[in-house]
Amino acid sequence: MSPAITGLGNYHAIALCQIQRGWRLAKTGAADAIYIHYVLIGKGTVAVGDQAPVPFGPNTMIIPPRHTAHTLGFPDATRTAAAADAMGALPNGLITLTAGDGSRDILIACGSITADYADSIGLFDRLREALVEDLSGSDRLRHAFAFMAEELAQPGLGTQEVTAALMRQSLIIMLRVHLREQGTRSPLFDALRDPRLVRAVVAILDAPNAAHTVDSLAALCGMSRSVFAQTFSSTFGEGAIAFLQRVRLRLGTQLLTASPMPVKVIAESVGYASRSHFSRAFKAAYGVDPSAYRARRAKRAATSELPLDATESPGERDGER
Repeated sequence: MSPAITGLGNYHAIALCQIQRGWRLAKTGAADAIYIHYVLIGKGTVAVGDQAPVPFGPNTMIIPPRHTAHTLGFPDATRTAAAADAMGALPNGLITLTAGDGSRDILIACGSITADYADSIGLFDRLREALVEDLSGSDRLRHAFAFMAEELAQPGLGTQEVTAALMRQSLIIMLRVHLREQGTRSPLFDALRDPRLVRAVVAILDAPNAAHTVDSLAALCGMSRSVFAQTFSSTFGEGAIAFLQRVRLRLGTQLLTASPMPVKVIAESVGYASRSHFSRAFKAAYGVDPSAYRARRAKRAATSELPLDATESPGERDGER
């Protein structure tokens, strides 16, 4: 599994969308987060803004562009429910969005990725149209979707956490397969000034702990060192090595929060030669050293039953910046 993509640490299962035949659900896209929709049951279409609707079926993942209104539902729908007016809640903390009488002719699990992670990688900001991926060809993903549907059909203690973990796993696998198969044809890279940069970005995301250099990344892209460095910086607003370090540190925050591994092991696994090097870079980025960050996150998790707001960055939540 691609270690960098597992850095989707600020990921939340936020809603269960249930759509009756003849209805569609309209979302404004106003929140500063990337939404991911997992179609568990039913067939329909997703329409982004005034773009032509795109069909979807079961085991499909849908990622609309950020800040863009979109609708999900039946192509021949005669009634529309606005998400803001369709909200309810399940006992486990998940929000329900209901279009119709509660019939689950279409059932979609929705999650979100915080903007700070998306900005640090810069991939999702390049979407101009909805990314619609049919994942029914993957046994592993079909099973994950089936597990999600089963869990949400009978929600109970921990349903939100279990669903979020399944969503994250599915997204990781989808992105890995998508980037490898689509390459420069991926809509994630439509806005790149030079599509050859895709090779460098994928190499960093796929193996952030590798000994990447400007020279090695430039060679992957078939570009001279100077042209690569200038093009990468003008496209992403930072150099390739700064981008790499950001990816490594983001993965480090995820491992510190989700695993009991010693800081030294985490440092090595994300590409740092020593714990001290990792700690200095981490503190420069987050304002605290890795051990303090881990302790603070553990304390917060133990004292709060509510998920962290998906629109806040780690620094804003923890007072680290």
